[in-house]
Amino acid sequence: MENIGYVGLSQQLAMQQQMNITANNIANMNTPGFKATGVLFKDFINKPKGGGEEINQVINQATYRNLAPGSMSRTGNTLDLALNGAGYFVVQTPNGPGYTRDGSFSLNAAGELINQSGRQVLSDGGQPIVFPPEATDIQITPEGVITSSVGEIGRLKITNLDQPQKMKRLGDNLLSAGGAREIPVEKTSVVQGSVEGSNVNAVLEMNKMIELLRMYQSTARMLQNDHDRIRGAIQKLTSV
Repeated sequence: MENIGYVGLSQQLAMQQQMNITANNIANMNTPGFKATGVLFKDFINKPKGGGEEINQVINQATYRNLAPGSMSRTGNTLDLALNGAGYFVVQTPNGPGYTRDGSFSLNAAGELINQSGRQVLSDGGQPIVFPPEATDIQITPEGVITSSVGEIGRLKITNLDQPQKMKRLGDNLLSAGGAREIPVEKTSVVQGSVEGSNVNAVLEMNKMIELLRMYQSTARMLQNDHDRIRGAIQKLTSV
């Protein structure tokens, strides 16, 4: 393969990766607490063996999450919660704690506070939060303390992580620590009766997708034109 082929292929692979991530961002534009993902690229200069022209290629360096907060929507539901500030709610998963900004909670048949996937929401003691059947007038303070007509029920576990970009997506709008360590939150408060929306900017993501599609098509035409050039040269040489 000639240099133009290597360069074009690296561009297409990079654009395909970015297209997949952009499509996932758009698909989650209405997912509560979802953080948009971006891609970091860098140039890779390959020096062919035996000398010759250097090949400047593109490689996918890493992905990152945009940690900017989403807008809050008032729902009025008692168990809908949002975090005003950095940090995550913690839920129980089969593989340990899962972290989420999605505070769309409810109660299961056992009176346990759960997320939309049925995972138990944890207290600051690491245990599920259980509401007595007779509990009414549920109030949740900005500090995450849950009270009701029967008294205090518990306190939500809200934590931050020291290296949030290390966190890995688990699915169901959850993240694992991915090697990051829990650290206390600072200046973060719980807002009852609201949920945080996605921070995906739909207009920017759609424009990015259109631009990527045009760039991909342009690179494909470049590769096709080069293929036609080589085929034409071979045909002329073999007809002599």
